[in-house]
Formats: sequence, structure tokens, C-alpha cells
Amino acid sequence: MTTQLSETTQRLAEMRRDRSFAMKQQQKLDRSLESYVRINFTEWQEGASPEAIRKEVKALIVSARKQEGETAVIAAVSITDSGRKPADEMRGDREKTMEKLAKTLPVYPWWEGIKGVGPLGLATIVAETVTDRAPFAISHYPTHSHLWKRLGFAPYDGLAGSSWRREKWRPRALTKEEWIANPFKPERYAFMYMIIESLLKHQTRSKKKTESGETEPTGPYGEAYCRRRAHLRLVHPEWSDMHAEKDARRYTMKKLLRDLWREWHRHHPYQPPLEIGEEKGHRMLASGEATARMPSSSPPA
Repeated sequence: MTTQLSETTQRLAEMRRDRSFAMKQQQKLDRSLESYVRINFTEWQEGASPEAIRKEVKALIVSARKQEGETAVIAAVSITDSGRKPADEMRGDREKTMEKLAKTLPVYPWWEGIKGVGPLGLATIVAETVTDRAPFAISHYPTHSHLWKRLGFAPYDGLAGSSWRREKWRPRALTKEEWIANPFKPERYAFMYMIIESLLKHQTRSKKKTESGETEPTGPYGEAYCRRRAHLRLVHPEWSDMHAEKDARRYTMKKLLRDLWREWHRHHPYQPPLEIGEEKGHRMLASGEATARMPSSSPPA
């Protein structure tokens, strides 16, 4: 394993951490603004259509940015946008850095050929696989199933991790030991979901735009998605459209991750995870701290 790869993956993990922080600040401000507008400037009430209210709130905020509508809404939007600026800048800077780093990875020429995914998607996946014991990212995952598990796509006892987290969907609550053995991080899964949304947007044609009235593929991963939807209609006719949609998206993302794992290991074969305690030495080596502490090999004068 090269020092360059380690430096790149560690840097990606740092940039993803900062990006995640910036996104959370953006979301807090956005949700606060939306709540203020909804409560004070819409006919919101119990039983109202959530979707209709969201559209109304969005329209009011868009108008306010054009200096149109209620003066109080215009002021609230201005304050929120000003407050968001540092987070916007941090996120933009970190995303640009992540994209540049992704383009230096050996798998990037292969990844670049996939319609609908970009360098930021690759950077995000790689960054999410880096841990203290796995500084070389995907190299430390012995099978693609391990990669699925890390990123939230390996089911447990027949259900996806996202289903186990919802009281209404799960048949029972998992024990602490089961969660440790089958970890699921919603934030990490959400990042992956953003990638699959972009992939399918570019590799399928919406049923609203097809003569058949069905979603049609425009790329290999779009074909996998459409095949899965057709299969589910046969074997699970009782499933809701949303249930089948989420299953097909997970299925397609797992294929993408499997292919990435294979391409990565073609360039960087499997490397066992570091032993406990060994990771500290690796971090020092990657940062240059260990070199600085090493005594000179020259004999004393």
C-alpha cells in the first residue's frame, strides 16, 4: 500500500467530516426558517396536507428572495441566508477538494465512465469506508458484502437497516448486541441515497416521458433497476409502490458498490485491517509525525 493512497483517503475522510458539519448547519437554519414561515404565514392546521404546506412555504421563501411578499418573511429569509453563508462556503470548499482528490484515485477512470455519478459520489463512498483500522478504505474490506454492511445496504434478518430503525416497520426491537453486530448509520445511508438518486436520474427515463407508461432504462444500472421493479411486481404484488421503489434502489446501489469493490481491489488488493493500537502508528506515519520523531540514522558526532 502506498503512502499516497493513505494520504488521499485520510484527507477525504477529513473533508467529508467537515462537509457533513456544514450540511447540518445549513439544514438547521433551513428547517428553522421553514417552521417560522409555516406557523406564521400559512393556513397550517392539524390534518392539512403536509405536501401542500411544504409547497406553500417553499413558494413564500422563493418570493421573499425576489424581495416579494410579506416584509417579515423577506427579513427572515435575508437573516437565514446571511447566517448560512459560512456553512455554504465551507461545504463548497470541501466538496471541491473531495472532487479533486477523487480524480487522483486509480479507480476514477472506470468510475468516470458511469453515467450519473461524479467525483463527489466516489469521494463520499471512499471517505465513508475509512476508519482507524481501515486507513486504505475499500482495500480493507475482504468482500463486497462487507462494503454493503459498512454503508448500510446489508439486510439483517430479512429487513433493511432503515426498516429496523422504524418502530412501525420492524417486527421487534433489536438488542444492543445486534445493533453492534449490524450497525446502521442514517447519515451515511443518506449520503449513499443521494448517489443512487443521481445515478437513476441519468440512467432511467421517467414513465411520464415514455410511450409504454413504464420507467425505461437508459444505462446498465437503469436496466438493473427496471428488472428489479418487474421482478417485485411478480413476487410481491402486495407491496406498495414506495416499498418496491426503495427495494429496487437498494438493489441497484448494491450492484454499483459491488462493481466498485471489484475495480478497487484490481488496483489495490485486500489488506487486513490494522490491529488495535497499530492504527495510531499509521496515523503518525501518514501525517509525517512519526518521521519527525525518528532519531537520525547517522552516528553521533
